[in-house]
Amino acid sequence: MSFLTPALAIAGVIATAVPILIFLLWRQRRTPVQWGAMRFLMEAYRKHRRRLRIEQILLLAVRCLILVVLGAALARPLLEGTGVLDPGGGRVVYFVVDDGMAGRLEDADGAPVLQRHVATAREIITALDPGDRVGLITTARPARLVLSPPSTDHRAVLQLLDGLQAQAAPTDLGGAVDRLAGALGDIEDDLDQVFVYLLSEFRLGSASLDDALPASLKPFSERVTFLYTTPATDPAANVQVTAVDPARALILPDALDGSGQITVRLARQGGALARDVTRVRLEGDALGAVEPRVVNWAPGQSEASCQFILDLGAIGDAEAGVTARIDDDALDADNTRHTVLALRQQVRLVLIDRRSFGFEPSLERMTSGQWMQRTLAPTDLAPLEAITVEPAALDLADLRTADVVLLPRPDQLADDGWPLLRRFVETGGLLIVTPPEELNVHQWTDAFRTKLGVDWPIAREVRELTPPVGLALEQPASSLLRMISSELGELARPVLFERVLPVATTPSQGEVILELADGTPVMIAGIPAPRDAAGAARAGGLVVYLAAAPQLDWTNLPSKPFMVPLFQELVRQGLSLIRAAHPIEVGGRRSLLVGPAASTLIDPVDERIGLDDQNRPARPLSEAGLYAVVDGAGQPIGTLAVNVDPGAGRTDPQSPAAVGEWLAGAASWRPIDPAQATVDLERAEGVSPLAGWLLAALLTLLVIELLLARWFSHATRVGTGGVSRGLQGSMHDRDVAVGGAT
Repeated sequence: MSFLTPALAIAGVIATAVPILIFLLWRQRRTPVQWGAMRFLMEAYRKHRRRLRIEQILLLAVRCLILVVLGAALARPLLEGTGVLDPGGGRVVYFVVDDGMAGRLEDADGAPVLQRHVATAREIITALDPGDRVGLITTARPARLVLSPPSTDHRAVLQLLDGLQAQAAPTDLGGAVDRLAGALGDIEDDLDQVFVYLLSEFRLGSASLDDALPASLKPFSERVTFLYTTPATDPAANVQVTAVDPARALILPDALDGSGQITVRLARQGGALARDVTRVRLEGDALGAVEPRVVNWAPGQSEASCQFILDLGAIGDAEAGVTARIDDDALDADNTRHTVLALRQQVRLVLIDRRSFGFEPSLERMTSGQWMQRTLAPTDLAPLEAITVEPAALDLADLRTADVVLLPRPDQLADDGWPLLRRFVETGGLLIVTPPEELNVHQWTDAFRTKLGVDWPIAREVRELTPPVGLALEQPASSLLRMISSELGELARPVLFERVLPVATTPSQGEVILELADGTPVMIAGIPAPRDAAGAARAGGLVVYLAAAPQLDWTNLPSKPFMVPLFQELVRQGLSLIRAAHPIEVGGRRSLLVGPAASTLIDPVDERIGLDDQNRPARPLSEAGLYAVVDGAGQPIGTLAVNVDPGAGRTDPQSPAAVGEWLAGAASWRPIDPAQATVDLERAEGVSPLAGWLLAALLTLLVIELLLARWFSHATRVGTGGVSRGLQGSMHDRDVAVGGAT
């Protein structure tokens, strides 16, 4: 049991000593004086002494209990901590505090918005009664139950509030609503008065009004008072770095393809967007000194970009972290952005095909695998390290360090080879598959769909094209071929196809890269489906299917100029897109694109974060920056870039009416003025019902004490002739004694 005013409870216990001391003091023995009639009175007293002693003890106990109950009632006890008795009937207050990235926005005095939210919460807590309970939920992704079940220790709650810091993660109001619903469901006493305060400015980065809130709070609308602070209406200027886009995330030596170009994209919000200037810097340990760029904003302009050209050819195999930075403003969290460039001297390629021996065959007799290998490595100086593996002998060791796998003979792959390839793609590999040139019926397509997890309805029988069909001159827009998109029409013009193993219908899971003039997809790219509904093993790599074997019996593509840039772009841009397609954001905890040897992440402040068997961090990533990836022995094996969500930094105010309508879809929310946040609490003062029960018990004990005192005093028990029955009994005993003596 605990007491709100323990001093009064202690005083009540001490006060019980008073009647006990009086009782003991009155029992002090005095020197007896014998006189004649005393003998008969003492004999009568000895007969009634036991009854009198019991009466005295009962009366003493009642009087002591009165003092104890009085002190306990004044101390207003609480028993909810023990679970023996729920006081009920008090007030429960939950604070939902927006500590997302928008909470770091500074006002004119340089104070972050979160401090105002904390000040509002402190004012409300100060107005609560000591027995009222307080809970706390924060909204930065992932939303957290900081304090639940609610506590009566207001001092500890204030310390928790003072310790809150605005995170770099976006605000997750939907997750906070679900957390709140779970906490409200745990409040068992229907007599509690429950208040929920949502403390936020509801700027565009905090509340996406296009996404409806969960309806999990609606069952509580009748018994819970939902209150939210009025949305901010003042514009707040903010410039942010929204992207750092390298032309290629994979950079090879002596590549004259613009690999060293990096584009930094900026955005700004707030107010009239006047003419302004922003300086952009590019930093990195492998970059050396890079000349800053200056962005001149025109009035009303909200987006801009600038380019940097880097010379990275002299660097060996490494992963270079690059950071774009702008000058500080009112919201500093989105003033930097990071990316990682993979610098390679060679691409490691595995060709799964039958080995050939002897002299090099003529062009007409070259296999699909030989054409692809020659295209990617036309000379010994090409930045390509290739090995050939027999399809039936493929094992995990062959794929451990590979970047790209070419599979021209899927029909000869062993049953256990498909799961190995799927794992290779899931860990960030690029797999290029073509049909075998020697077959007319292709049964391997069933294993391709089921074991690789790519649901593309590939036909089993080859389709003959008579006359041959060329590529469409207008091809679908594709990020894989973006670098050669301006020349794609001319390159595709002379290419003809005589045979294809087509996809029966346009797949929903994948992107068409090339198509024939009749609309038939001839090249498709996509990723395997997740292994489970939660997407725990979501693929990090890419699968590309070419519907014709790159061999002269199927198509003249190998002999045309398009062959080299096509496969070069598939490899270089494919590997670049794999790295760029999996951004890692603050507050996230999904599977990371790291190798199987990865064991631990080291964040920018040198804290270590373990990885599970799905390469998920042990906790959400809370800092933006460059993370080192180390293996079990602590050796560095890679670098990851973790960034803030640019959308979380949108500082534009939103219409209070629109925000109110959005919240009303989830529960009966009412706006409050932060300056008068305690008005609703003053209308519902908390009580302590247990104290009321104790006061009632105190009144009952007082009545009992009065009755017992009068009963045990024998003052009202009058017998015959107006003589008390006690005295009458004593006189009778005396007569008996005298008669006996006579």
